[in-house]
Amino acid sequence: EVSEVDLCTDDVGDANQPNGSEVLPSYNLCTRPLQLCGAWNAFGENFTKGCKWSPDGSCILTNSDDNVLRLFNLPPHFYQMPTDWDEVEELTPVLCCSEGGLLYDYAWYPGMSSQVPASCCLASTSCGSPVHLWDAYSGELRCSYRSYNHLDEPVSAYSVAFDTHGDKLYCGFNKMVRVFDVCRPGRTFEERPTNLKKMGQPGYISCIAFGASGMYAAGSYCKSVAMYSISDGQLQFIMYGHQGGVTHLKFSPDGTKLYSGGRKDYSILCWDIRNLGNVLYRMQRTATTNQRMYFDISRCGNYMISGNTNGIVTVWDLRTPPFYLDDLGAVMKPSLFFKDHKDCVNGVGWHPTLPMYATTSGERKTCDLAGDNSDRFFVKPAKDKSDNSLRIWWVPQE
Repeated sequence: EVSEVDLCTDDVGDANQPNGSEVLPSYNLCTRPLQLCGAWNAFGENFTKGCKWSPDGSCILTNSDDNVLRLFNLPPHFYQMPTDWDEVEELTPVLCCSEGGLLYDYAWYPGMSSQVPASCCLASTSCGSPVHLWDAYSGELRCSYRSYNHLDEPVSAYSVAFDTHGDKLYCGFNKMVRVFDVCRPGRTFEERPTNLKKMGQPGYISCIAFGASGMYAAGSYCKSVAMYSISDGQLQFIMYGHQGGVTHLKFSPDGTKLYSGGRKDYSILCWDIRNLGNVLYRMQRTATTNQRMYFDISRCGNYMISGNTNGIVTVWDLRTPPFYLDDLGAVMKPSLFFKDHKDCVNGVGWHPTLPMYATTSGERKTCDLAGDNSDRFFVKPAKDKSDNSLRIWWVPQE
């Protein structure tokens, strides 16, 4: 029997959209950010796979190689000015949600507010399991959204995303997007094929993002980005330009631009929603692995941040004009970059309200073969030391 789930979805809106009376921050990108705190012991030998702030900014969620979602509360000292930084200790997870297989994707409920416990939840998808809706207060499983293919076999989603109002849950599959009503868990869903008779967007839908234009974007491991109508799922436009499979999408706060990044792809591409077809400009980063490399845009829409596989964090001021190169076209010049971690920085996220951001680092390490002179060991550990951590940084304001 399927029961309804009450998430208080009335008039949720987009929590990341600034209101007209809000004073938007202006950051000083000439000064290196200050590391405030972080988490190291919580991950052990498990490398991280990104981080996402809750919509209200009260906590941050991380993914790691042990298929566990860890929830860290933001220390209350950060809301007090002046702050005694000596009182801030290493972060420890207050909640852990374990999946049974490889965790593909996860997403916060967009109307999440710590003042409303019913709204504190998140969705996740993993190998061999349906989409799960977790309670962010207790860590208990609230419900599941089960998908079946044309043979009535259960299939797992590769990506999940809530729409801007929090009413629908969009799940990406091979050549398919399935849409669930958030309040009606179970196996009732709407199917929206992305590729029919070799026409449309092929491949696994690896990421989904929503903007303010009445359309949503879907990225595919077949190196394409497509725009679809929210109302009926009709394909509106398909764009190519990535060197690898698309792994992350993000709309600008005003909804006029879409940013996309791919695996083993050195460029984050910016697309103008009002004039689709050509890349507006690109931002260069180092991405030499197949893992999902996140980037994020500040709530004011003026700053972009991304990690690199060499441990460097890069920040761009999107208000500056790009310069032009013969082989790449329009390229945005970085405003700040510095060595943030000793390992690959795979996750970044601007805080929704405070002038700070979070980063996560780590990657899978391989073993080197022992030399011919070794008579005791056939393999030896890799020389590179792992940095499996979550760190929070304070950004100076102008």
